[in-house]
Amino acid sequence: MQLFETMKLESGLFPRISYHKKRMKSASEQLGFLFNESTWSELITSISEQYATGVYRIKIMLNKDGIMNYVAAPLPEKTTFTAKLLPLIADVNKQVIVHKTTQRAHLEHNHQTDIVLLYNEEGKVLEFDIGNIMIKEDGRYYTPFYNEDFLRGCMRQELLDKGELLEKDYDIQELKDKINSNIIQIFLINSLREVAEVEIYL
Repeated sequence: MQLFETMKLESGLFPRISYHKKRMKSASEQLGFLFNESTWSELITSISEQYATGVYRIKIMLNKDGIMNYVAAPLPEKTTFTAKLLPLIADVNKQVIVHKTTQRAHLEHNHQTDIVLLYNEEGKVLEFDIGNIMIKEDGRYYTPFYNEDFLRGCMRQELLDKGELLEKDYDIQELKDKINSNIIQIFLINSLREVAEVEIYL
């Protein structure tokens, strides 16, 4: 198992870099991984210099022994996604839900749609497989309360810190009803795409 962070690199700059570092460092401490701040900083600087122009998807991976490596790829533009609803598999290890690890079986799907929106046994709407959910209702933007039941994204946290996003839980049936009645709009939020519209296939 590895920890990893997926980040947007634009013109040599990483938006939300402090959020990504904090998340990987925190996960390392909780899961017993060695996280060396100098190794992180040197790698970030090296990547920024090597890919100084253009927009890239950067994936930094951390081994338990502290070794870091990365993969870089051009980031094509994509502003809308399709999604279907998927119940979260029961009895998933909480550690792989709340931390960004390479153990991601609970997020697998057949890709009939771009992404999937997960909900739990109680019917609580949780997250997309590649990011958090943002719901626009009555001119305000909401995302579910965190109760150690999904991965807290860096884009989500930045919007919460700025006061641009509020926490509010949605039940899956409530979500369906409000989508069908055109009461709400659904968005994907993550560090790569930042904010993207989502069409939910019910």
